[in-house]
Amino acid sequence: MPGESEAELVFYESLTSLAVPAFCQAVRESLQAPPAHLWLNLEDVKVVDVAGPAALFQAVRRCQARGVRVSILPSPAIHRALLVAGILPELPLEGPGAGPPITAPGVPREDPAQPPRLLASTARLGLRPPTWDELEHFSTWAGDPLLDQMVGSQLLFLCRHLGPYHPDFVAHVLYDPSAITLVVRPLEPDAKPVGFVRLFNVNLVERFAFLETGIVNARSLRAGWGIEASRLALAWAMDVLEVRRVEAKVYAYNVLSINSLRRNGFQHEGVLRAAKMYGGQLWDILLFAILEDEMRTQRLQDGFPYMGFWEPDDRP
Repeated sequence: MPGESEAELVFYESLTSLAVPAFCQAVRESLQAPPAHLWLNLEDVKVVDVAGPAALFQAVRRCQARGVRVSILPSPAIHRALLVAGILPELPLEGPGAGPPITAPGVPREDPAQPPRLLASTARLGLRPPTWDELEHFSTWAGDPLLDQMVGSQLLFLCRHLGPYHPDFVAHVLYDPSAITLVVRPLEPDAKPVGFVRLFNVNLVERFAFLETGIVNARSLRAGWGIEASRLALAWAMDVLEVRRVEAKVYAYNVLSINSLRRNGFQHEGVLRAAKMYGGQLWDILLFAILEDEMRTQRLQDGFPYMGFWEPDDRP
């Protein structure tokens, strides 16, 4: 049983997919000898992506399962992220930051000495957030007519019209509280990203998300980078975001993507009739989805390890 003590954990600057492991580790350590009341001081956090709200949501549930009262002191960036992520009412916010005016966050330029670490990898490729310089790749991909016809990415549409370093686009790629964008990078010396995989409209309460994968040339498509990156992203999302359903939409004329979704265990669930004009005619948009047990079956075949931040006995 928790004691009568209080404990405070203070975090600075960021609560993103790269910073969340340290946050979860600190919470886990604090629960080894659980206090009566745990304060999560996030008043100095300036940037957040979807992994931040997910980790907070999970941490609060784990504290409550152990009878530990938990309070969050949010910064404006945290408050806005929880609002966008749809979990603001689910978390115990306190202090002056619990209800500030909601404003768009600033977007700092980051120039790390080394590229960020991989969030997940196979023997052939890795997934990680793009570096500042790699945002330029999105401009190239946004100008690829074949990629636009096959994927129809809203993210690339935004890049095409705003540019890769516009604050709105940067925020969508690097600091979106309801999405995460990861570049697909072959594990070869000096290899450049061959595309991206994006989980967006993530609902942390109902535990579902949408998947978008963009691979940039025919050679990369034939190499199967998109299929492998999508499978890896699903396994990461299961562990880190705790999603149990992922949806994907595909144009009916995009037979390659339809086959890729089926190979990754997605099931055809519905049709948006005559929803896309292409080649002078109207085409359907097909809705595919994969459920938690289907994702587990797929990842068992792939042999992916657990990629989350909690030990098995941490689960509430």
